Amino acid sequence: MVAVAVVVPLLLRARRRRLWQDDMAAAEREIAWLARLAVPELRRVASPDEAVGAWTVEASRVSALEDRLTELAATARDDAGRGRALGLRDAVRTADLQLNVLVGARRFDTFAYDLDGVAAGLEAALADGAGDR
Repeated sequence: MVAVAVVVPLLLRARRRRLWQDDMAAAEREIAWLARLAVPELRRVASPDEAVGAWTVEASRVSALEDRLTELAATARDDAGRGRALGLRDAVRTADLQLNVLVGARRFDTFAYDLDGVAAGLEAALADGAGDR
């Protein structure tokens, strides 16, 4: 009986930790999608109107990602996990704000260059702390 009382909580804790890690990995894949697919797609648009339309389609997905990272920070089991989730959330939030400004400005003279900066910021956030796990 004592063994069950000890083992069950340990198994539940390990399961919660594994689920959290799986959720974090999924969030990281979403950030990679944003940096490597969504932002480059915006580079290929031919007009400001196309950029607005393309970003409008993806903006809710980015907002949901930011919310998910906030939730992951709140449920992290340790400071390292919390810091990782908050760092990634802040990078996604910054990218979201930058993209809204870039698309909303409807100017294409530095659009591609600015988008490269957004993607680079997301890639840096992904790389920061990735080896800590």
